[in-house]
Amino acid sequence: MDNDTIVAISTPPGEGGIGIIRLSGKESLSIGTRIFVPSVYLKKNIDKKEKFSPLGRRLYHGFIIDEEGRKVDEVLFCYMKAPYTYTREDIVEINAHGGIVCLNTILNLILRKGARLAEPGEFTKRAFYNGRIDLVQAESVLSLIRAKTEKGLKAAMGGLQGYLSEEVRKLRDDLADILSEIEVNVDFAYEDQDLEEGSYYDIKKRLINLNNSMLKLLQKRRQGKILQDGLKTVILGKPNVGKSSLYNYFLKEERAIVTEIPGTTRDLLIDYVNLKGVPLKIFDTAGFRKEGDRVEKIGMKFSKKAIEEADLLLFMLDASAGITEEDRWIYSKINNKKEQKIIILLNKIDLAKKICGNELKYIFNCDKVIEISLLNGDGLEELERAINEMFSAGDLYSEESVLVLEVRQGELIKKCADHIQEALNAISSGFPLDIISIDLRSAIDSLDEVIGENLAEDILDLIFSRFCIGK
Repeated sequence: MDNDTIVAISTPPGEGGIGIIRLSGKESLSIGTRIFVPSVYLKKNIDKKEKFSPLGRRLYHGFIIDEEGRKVDEVLFCYMKAPYTYTREDIVEINAHGGIVCLNTILNLILRKGARLAEPGEFTKRAFYNGRIDLVQAESVLSLIRAKTEKGLKAAMGGLQGYLSEEVRKLRDDLADILSEIEVNVDFAYEDQDLEEGSYYDIKKRLINLNNSMLKLLQKRRQGKILQDGLKTVILGKPNVGKSSLYNYFLKEERAIVTEIPGTTRDLLIDYVNLKGVPLKIFDTAGFRKEGDRVEKIGMKFSKKAIEEADLLLFMLDASAGITEEDRWIYSKINNKKEQKIIILLNKIDLAKKICGNELKYIFNCDKVIEISLLNGDGLEELERAINEMFSAGDLYSEESVLVLEVRQGELIKKCADHIQEALNAISSGFPLDIISIDLRSAIDSLDEVIGENLAEDILDLIFSRFCIGK
């Protein structure tokens, strides 16, 4: 990591009441005071060349002045002294007006004074390198920014506060203890003598417990994915069964075009909603049918991909039409993965019904069938309750498991669990201790990567490149 002083606009682009420009590095205060004049200087006619020495963690009202002595903007100036800052470096933050031209003018002025434009995630990267946070906490910052519900926010805060890091470090220390015990026995073994049978049993038991702890962490990977990315909810069915009407109902606005003409929706519509704490990423798909024009077939291709990746499928049927061969054909195309949930919705129950919900349970071998009318609102509260209960059950949102695992973290913990399982298999097969120790070292290395120990620079760069500039 270099010692440059970096700068970036830390608020989203566009117009706003306030825009924040952040500097970090040893020259932050020097650069900041060369472009900022406190308003008290102007009121008391103090010479602008007199050095301004701000106290730490105070807001000072004043103006940004360019090289020509012209006022650029009226701002609030704050200096934070290392090491008690986000990056553990000197930081200056300028609260300016939120217009993009205004912020860019100040940014360019600072760049001309010797600062360098920050790379994506470089402020958080410096916090990591300077030991303020570990890599799990750094990645939790990204989860915090992307949180879509209070539950997601709480989960990200758990990671930022170090709860997941503590779990990982404890598992690593336990593995290291077992490895140390094995290596001592290898070093001091007499001739061909190995561990006694009781010691083998003890190590095996401890590894089984560690493996179970790993698997519990891995269960949180899917839970965290839902909290962070939203529950992928795909509405599907043949044309004109009410898919777009249901989509609009969830969004509480007329987002999708609804007409009596079949095949109105040809593209894949996607939006986020918060359903009583459960974040839904809702997909309104093009109507499925065996035959269709060229545009419809493209839409159905997108829909099939969404269905394959879905967490929840809402399969809609028309109560007034009964079950058609097309309905059966569509249901046969559903890739019913083990973790994928399906709710069958029998819509248009306000019309004369040709089939009922109990019959559908038998025909499609599905436990959850809800009769609804999007015209008059029947059954919609029951649907919301069913989705909430389905994905709030168990420990998804419990206090003990309110942690988010990033994909990278989940893959490394899985790799660790695989190495532990290999060690257990080696023990069961009677392999010597030095073979078992190889798998345990690999397991420890995987956990070290989770928290950022001994991680290659290019991998760190890739992780932090996902952050926005200014964070």
